[in-house]
Amino acid sequence: MLLDLLRMTRGSVAFSVSGKYPERFINITSRHRVRIWNVHRSEDRFTACMYRSDYRKIRPLARGAGVRLKVIEKNGLPTMLYRYRERVGVLIGACAFVLSIFVMSLFIWSIDITGLKTLSRSQMNDVLQEHGLYVGAFKPSLDAQRLARDVMIERHEIGWMAVNLTGSYASVEIKEEAVPPEVDDIYSPCNVKAKSDGVIMRIEAAEGETVVMEGSGVIEGQLIVSGIRTDEQGTHRLVHADARVMASTVRQASFSMSEQMKLLRPNGEGTQRKILDILGLQLPYRVGSVDSPNAVSNTDTEVPAPLGITLPIGVVTDYVSALSEEAITLNDHSAEELLKREAQLYEAFALQNCEVESREYHLKHNGGVYTLYATYTCVEDIAYTDPIGTDENTDLTPYVAPTEKKDL
Repeated sequence: MLLDLLRMTRGSVAFSVSGKYPERFINITSRHRVRIWNVHRSEDRFTACMYRSDYRKIRPLARGAGVRLKVIEKNGLPTMLYRYRERVGVLIGACAFVLSIFVMSLFIWSIDITGLKTLSRSQMNDVLQEHGLYVGAFKPSLDAQRLARDVMIERHEIGWMAVNLTGSYASVEIKEEAVPPEVDDIYSPCNVKAKSDGVIMRIEAAEGETVVMEGSGVIEGQLIVSGIRTDEQGTHRLVHADARVMASTVRQASFSMSEQMKLLRPNGEGTQRKILDILGLQLPYRVGSVDSPNAVSNTDTEVPAPLGITLPIGVVTDYVSALSEEAITLNDHSAEELLKREAQLYEAFALQNCEVESREYHLKHNGGVYTLYATYTCVEDIAYTDPIGTDENTDLTPYVAPTEKKDL
């Protein structure tokens, strides 16, 4: 590829050699270090190519070898410039094109970020922009190593980062730092209590003394596993009680909505808006509108990425659909269906740590308002730790083992 570019820049000549001894011409060009290529023999002549500047030098050599040269074709940049020497506009346009390519190569037009897990792409773009890396940034002013170091100092969740600048393309590789797990405090004395009402199904006590039997009912805040242990000698000591308490609990929730509702539905009217995005400059080339005060828009961006490299050009298409307002009156069936969907969302988020064994729904209609009452029977861990006070005002005498006096 580089050799072809060199030949195009210097210009080349395809020629034919004919005469009594054309082979002598090959030997003469070799002795004078004249490069030729694409040599082909046909009957009493052969064809070849050489640089345009060398062709002028070999004419005296050809006469000495007794051969005749004939130009078949001239190629390359010098030939093109000579051909269009009187067309000043073409030359100016070509020079302007080459100059624009050179100037554009001094800026960053495409940024690719890989390795994101918890951080979003928009967050990372904002951080890079604060440190000078963005689409349109002046490339010579960027220090890739310093940029990566400053970002890692600012964002502690980034454990490793590399910035590679290749032409007008910036590749950012990130490895987020692993978050250390939370270490439970196993030394501070505490009790295990119930965080909600329920019936104890199973107690898995790792430390402490269980004071409630399985099958017993408990109320919120009731002691289940004590952090005060008593040994065989009757000595009390404080421990960090730890237990998993599985209990059957009942959760209740209610959801309401009016029987009169207004819905926005597509009426079939729509249009497309297209914008050409070139180097961050947005040029609308197709506009449209809908005759409705309410509309919904969906945007799609198409960006060419040959060989996995995103180019600084794309087409943004905005699909706009008109909406019409429609008033409806709910009946019992439709209201219950809609409210059950709200109940399902509540169950998915509010009860995500519970195992729902059963659910009951009860719908009421009063004063133009539908209300759905939901009752959930769940199995969940109701244990929570409650620290035992150990400040300087706390009397710990009952929990400290007595010491024997030694005779001096």
